[in-house]
Amino acid sequence: LLLIAFPAYGESGVYPDTDVYSTTVDRWERAISSSSFNSTTWLWNIENDRLHKNRGRDSILMVPESAMPEDITLIVWFHGCGGFSQRTFSQRLIPQMNSIVESGNSVALAVPEMPWSTNTSTRCERQGRVWTRVGSLEDYVNDLRNRLQGWARAVHASELGTVRVIFVGHSAGGSAIMAASREGSLCRLAPEAVVWSDASYGSWLDRAWNGCIKDINTELHILVRKWDKPYTNAERVIRRIRRLPVEPSANVNYQVLDRRSWTHGRIGDSVFELTDLFPPGC
Repeated sequence: LLLIAFPAYGESGVYPDTDVYSTTVDRWERAISSSSFNSTTWLWNIENDRLHKNRGRDSILMVPESAMPEDITLIVWFHGCGGFSQRTFSQRLIPQMNSIVESGNSVALAVPEMPWSTNTSTRCERQGRVWTRVGSLEDYVNDLRNRLQGWARAVHASELGTVRVIFVGHSAGGSAIMAASREGSLCRLAPEAVVWSDASYGSWLDRAWNGCIKDINTELHILVRKWDKPYTNAERVIRRIRRLPVEPSANVNYQVLDRRSWTHGRIGDSVFELTDLFPPGC
């Protein structure tokens, strides 16, 4: 039985489990103090990790007060090297959530901590070593759904309705998409969109495409900065896709951004502006 603390209707707050890394709680509280909306956040441990300062990696689930349980989009954000940091929370996620919520969208945000988190001794290592166990990403998303169900019943006295899932991988987060695509969980979850935010390093995009993404009906957004390594790798995959005898199941949206105007970090800070996944009022 999943036991979660739920506030009274309209009351915002942060609710960490007792084994959550206190530094992460402090960082998140500082980040949401600058949000333009009220919200409720839960933090809990998702994976034991001897290379983590707290010996375990955590997850965040934040639900804005304006979210409606009958139709909600769940954003699952896979952070980059040294992410799950104050910058990730305060400068990347909360400003984008401000815009999404202010535009009238019903959303929730989940941020699982990756093995390359700022809280580990491997801040840009162990890439791709996540979601490799059979069903592991499905288990995580099902846990999120259960928590949202509890929120819907406790706060709105209703059942959870449609939950649309969007996966975003920024930078090293692309390796998480790759791993989950090769294992298959990512596609069994039938995401509405999968976003590569300047994340196509090495052969990650190739392996993700060959895994299962090529076979599902989803919006696939590939954002790259021209001439950088993710661009070179994405070009190789895009050429393959364009040579296919039939249109792929995925709706592929490929954007090459001017390197004079766009930095790697700015792409991560502007994912939803670039992809237009949350038009006003949707």
